[in-house]
Amino acid sequence: MLETSIRTLASLLFAVVICVSFLAFLTASKVRTTLLEPSFYTQVLEDNNSYETIQAGLISEIRNSEEVGGLQNDLGMDANEFDSLAQEVIPVSYLKTQLDGIITGVMSYLRGEAEEPRLFVELAQPIESMRSASLDYVDRRVDSVEQTHPTTVEDFAREARNLIDLIEGGDIPSSLPSLANVPEPLLEDAIDQVLPVLSRLEPQAAASLEANWPEVSATLLQQPDSPEAMKLAARSVVSPYIDEAIAEVRTHLDNRDRFDLVEAAAEASDIPREQFIEDIDEVRDPVNAVQGVGPTVSLVIMAVATLLLALVNMPHRASMIIWPSVILIVTGIIAIVVSALLSGALANASFEICGDAADFACEPAVDVLKELTRSLADFPLIPSIALIVLGTLGATLATILMFARDSAGGSPGAPRPANITNDTPDDNPKEGW
Repeated sequence: MLETSIRTLASLLFAVVICVSFLAFLTASKVRTTLLEPSFYTQVLEDNNSYETIQAGLISEIRNSEEVGGLQNDLGMDANEFDSLAQEVIPVSYLKTQLDGIITGVMSYLRGEAEEPRLFVELAQPIESMRSASLDYVDRRVDSVEQTHPTTVEDFAREARNLIDLIEGGDIPSSLPSLANVPEPLLEDAIDQVLPVLSRLEPQAAASLEANWPEVSATLLQQPDSPEAMKLAARSVVSPYIDEAIAEVRTHLDNRDRFDLVEAAAEASDIPREQFIEDIDEVRDPVNAVQGVGPTVSLVIMAVATLLLALVNMPHRASMIIWPSVILIVTGIIAIVVSALLSGALANASFEICGDAADFACEPAVDVLKELTRSLADFPLIPSIALIVLGTLGATLATILMFARDSAGGSPGAPRPANITNDTPDDNPKEGW
């Protein structure tokens, strides 16, 4: 009786080990092939046009920020014009490169391929694009304004001063004066009469226009019927504001115009960078261990537990087969059920994951979670079904052995019949299956 109880308890213990180790194998394999694979995330973002969603949301955030959003007013832009300019500065192709690089960096760190996370957003390109795109915008606005043709020096000077005042104030002028109808001997006098406008400008704008005034004057004399000189003047006036916006952005960057995401996260957590890295190492190390040796170790434990489950049922040959077989079948079914339950839980969590996060960050996160949910539902099917089939074959074999024993005159727990090849009956009948 005691032997039977011990055998039963040991069988149940090994059954639990088999089930847990198989679930651990599925989890570790999923971590390795999906959760730590950058292509899983980048493909989801690509399939759901998430890069475009992030671009639109990011531009909206920038438009409303103090560092860059003020440039909208300095250049006299409405929201649509600012968004169009920002799309030139932050194209989808650039955004995709940066996001894919960040995802790859995170996964490399979690896999243990990097000692610490090195996650940067490269902003040198958009900063340079911001300058050139803003100045190109000024040129386009000058080209779009209707030209007037004053005939006197005074009229030209007045209109030119009004033009510069409007540009410096962030307003779009309704007209642009041309020197085409001013007599050539009076051209230099007309240009000189514009100079008093400098005293009414902001100091940085005045200094910039004064520094470029010789070039503006020379262009006016050479092309009196062209807006090129006014473009130069307008660029001179708005350049300080563009430089100011860029300087504000660079206060958050390193000397290579990179934004350090790890540094920003540490500052947001109000802890030193070194301590922040140590804290996330505590998360990284077990994840790295799971994906590194987890699948192999889990399978080894499962195989050993299955073997021990068979051994504790010796010498009952049928029981040695049927116990492991039944447990393999049950384990496969449990794995499928657990996967379905987990997928359902993640599907429900997708509606609550965002919290206070911005929509442009929330939507891609939900897309990734939904794809993960689908992937979790599909992933265990093949190995679980293989386990169920293997267990079914084993159970079938055990049934055949039991049937063969019964057909030979044996029954569970009954003594085996005497050996028909001996004249003397077996004095020590063997135990049944």
